[in-house]
Amino acid sequence: MKSRIGIKDIALKAGVSKGTVDRVLHDRGNVSPAAREKVVKAMKELNYEPNVIASALASNRIWKIAVLIPDSTHDSFWLQPEAGILRAKKALRDYGVQIDFYRFRDADQKHFKSCAKKILNNEYDGLLLSPSFLKEGQEVLEKCEAQGLPYIQINVFLKRESPYFLSYIGQDSYASGRLAGKLLNFGIEESSAVLVLHLEESAYNAKHLVDKENGFTDFFADHADRNIDIYKGTFGDVFDKNKLEAYVIKLLTKHPNIRGIFVTTSKVFHIVRILEKIGRTDIKLVGFDLIEANLKYLYTDQLHFLINQNPHKQGFMGIMNLFNHLVLKKDIKPLQLLPLDVVMQENVQYYIEEKNEALHIVF
Repeated sequence: MKSRIGIKDIALKAGVSKGTVDRVLHDRGNVSPAAREKVVKAMKELNYEPNVIASALASNRIWKIAVLIPDSTHDSFWLQPEAGILRAKKALRDYGVQIDFYRFRDADQKHFKSCAKKILNNEYDGLLLSPSFLKEGQEVLEKCEAQGLPYIQINVFLKRESPYFLSYIGQDSYASGRLAGKLLNFGIEESSAVLVLHLEESAYNAKHLVDKENGFTDFFADHADRNIDIYKGTFGDVFDKNKLEAYVIKLLTKHPNIRGIFVTTSKVFHIVRILEKIGRTDIKLVGFDLIEANLKYLYTDQLHFLINQNPHKQGFMGIMNLFNHLVLKKDIKPLQLLPLDVVMQENVQYYIEEKNEALHIVF
């Protein structure tokens, strides 16, 4: 096996000292242009590839990464990206990677901006975030770019033309909305109706929810021959169970031909509980994510389809991509779309086992 080319080999080839080669490799200055040219030429002739991993270990530098995501207290979906982030942190524990979490309150734009301000007031090398709000998200990303802070987006994609935007990792929200429409279309009769329901405050300031709605409505527009009516609803405070129940009952009373409901977030389980309570078994349901509250109803076939957004993978890949950019100096693919996995009662066990294996790696 051919031995790895080292500093000694380059120095011998270039006719300079090992110290000169070291200074060129680490860009430390105090090297004449002629000596630098000799070293660079020798490296090319020897096909030298620097061992960036060894350099990272030897440098003892701390790479500071900030994470800006919603608090999982009111939305357990965010436990899974956090687990993926912690898994990446564990994998990178020997490389000087420091990860600090900044968790903003669900649907609280002001708290989102406040957390972002704290990040920007510190000296971070990179940022992983979910820019959950369209207006405020764009403002924060503009400030990151002005400050020269490279960032990766997960779960929500706000398109940016900037060298500091490294990548978006997640699903195509528009495509997931179309998929939800297709799934409901299988289970409802012609000339019935479907409801797209946002269980979020300020849903129309959340680009991923708007994209999901547009994908859903466009699907049925492309299948106009089925004469499916589409209704839309928005309700913010899901923890006020009485008001939510009254709201849903009012919608179903006003539109008695609704036979399918698409909930655009992981909170679909709230709707299952209401339908169970009022005895409506004739409505098909599609929602997102393998959280425990949803899985309970998937097992009993009261919730018919879940679209898995691979949140654990989003968190893990986000940190690993930042590491590759910051430490290994690798180019990052700007758009990393994860597959749209349809989970139902018949195949859910596979996804549960995969999820548990990933969590075991972390803890």
